[in-house]
Amino acid sequence: MGDYEYQQLENSSIRMAVHKPENCMSEICTIHQRTDHSMRRFPQIWRGDRKLMMRTCPHDVQHPDPDDFKIIDGIDNGEHDCDGCCIQFLDEEPDYNANND
Repeated sequence: MGDYEYQQLENSSIRMAVHKPENCMSEICTIHQRTDHSMRRFPQIWRGDRKLMMRTCPHDVQHPDPDDFKIIDGIDNGEHDCDGCCIQFLDEEPDYNANND
């Protein structure tokens, strides 16, 4: 499939075609190089309309995945209907050296 591979999204039954690890756009990647942020236990979901990875909290609210390079680089402002489940991430420095599962 060229520059793509299939990966199962974290804590999700969704499998999708994603870039290969060598094509990551930054040192942090929501697929290949995740940080140890507070939303890691939430299932990932791809928002094709925004081209952004989201995390669905237990209240069924979609929060932008803090490891998505569009959020890191400020390309997307991360605006979303928020119930506060993502606030913990904002209050703590993520562990950028976290081991991936």
